[in-house]
Amino acid sequence: MAQESLEPGALPPATQLNPVKGADGVWRLTRVRHRTFSGTYVRTSGSGRTRKECLADWNARFEKNRQKSSSRAARDTAREFEHSDKMSKALDAWYRREVKRYEAGKIREQSLHNYRRWIYEAEERGRRGSVKLMKELGHLTIREVGKPKFLADYFEDVTEIGPSIAAGHYMILTAVFNMLTVAGLFDVSPMHPVPALDAGGGKQRALTSAERDTFLDLLEERSTAEWLKPFWLTLLGTGIRPGEAMALRWCDLAHLDSDDEAVVMHVCGAIVTRKGGRVRQPRRKRGENYHVLLPEWLAEVLWAWRDWVGPRDVQEPLFQGARGGWLSTPTMSRALGVVKAGTELEWFTFGNCRDTVATHVTGKTRDPKRASAQLGHSAGSSTALKYYIDREGYQYPAVDNEAVLESLAPSKLTLKLESGGLEPDWFRV
Repeated sequence: MAQESLEPGALPPATQLNPVKGADGVWRLTRVRHRTFSGTYVRTSGSGRTRKECLADWNARFEKNRQKSSSRAARDTAREFEHSDKMSKALDAWYRREVKRYEAGKIREQSLHNYRRWIYEAEERGRRGSVKLMKELGHLTIREVGKPKFLADYFEDVTEIGPSIAAGHYMILTAVFNMLTVAGLFDVSPMHPVPALDAGGGKQRALTSAERDTFLDLLEERSTAEWLKPFWLTLLGTGIRPGEAMALRWCDLAHLDSDDEAVVMHVCGAIVTRKGGRVRQPRRKRGENYHVLLPEWLAEVLWAWRDWVGPRDVQEPLFQGARGGWLSTPTMSRALGVVKAGTELEWFTFGNCRDTVATHVTGKTRDPKRASAQLGHSAGSSTALKYYIDREGYQYPAVDNEAVLESLAPSKLTLKLESGGLEPDWFRV
């Protein structure tokens, strides 16, 4: 009968490491078969007055025997993980490795923060309950989770809840199972045959003219957040990302009080979460900082918004929550959810404003590069540029799709602007 092939240098199966007490009272473990690092088969024995002493004696002899005919240094080859371990052990181990990579300067603090946010429950009150890897998978064994069918079903379920969450979980589990494969638990990572997620999440869609009017009506009927209307209109009139709009300051708007100069917006920041809370970083998360000319209707909206909020300092955010300070993504999501819940626009996200601008500019100009420039992509950086002079006399290029974007305003907003400007309580919704 053929004997089982053993891994070079590894411990034999645990079922063979059972000492037996002899008639003379001595515990013995005799001639247990295993392999050296060089691949040859040897047998090791051990004995002692107690079962524990016998195993200790056997292990000492095993260490010597497995190095016979090999120049490799002695080391512990016991597996760090077993199939029966909980996924919580693997997730914790992977996150600790990422912490070390961050401390070594190999990854950014924001990346480490995202990893923790996707794996663990938030410690802050009021921010618990989202889909977390530790909550969903931590209590299952590595063997249970490490099946392509299970993983594919998991990502399908999470994508229904949030495509961005699913993308984060996909990235982390790919890295975790690569780690487990290198550790010897799998010959091929179980993530390998799992279909990649759709990067677009199936959510790319432009708002039609009728839908823009409908959303404006919903804002006026349902929203209790004063900042939400000018925030949405800023996204709709520029195509910048929601996170970039969160980081706007009053000093990022040039010529807001000018009667003969187009207002220029400097898109130059992003809000990130640090240990001490939310802070503004002086650069976009993706792409170089850039300037863009605003359509006249949006310039009037922001002029009226400034008049309404009365900022005391040009460094203040354009949009602040009820408690002041920088807006957060959860605050934006909750405010938007109140407005669209149970309506025909329940599919809408703030990111769809970016799709709307890109579609509108491309359709009007027949030039995709102009839309690319409007969104701040480097591929369109030399297209649709106009130079302007800033307050200190420096000349900067700005993307000029001002005339094209004039027709993007909701029709009801345009009528209100043309009929005599914005009333003092226009933002009280």
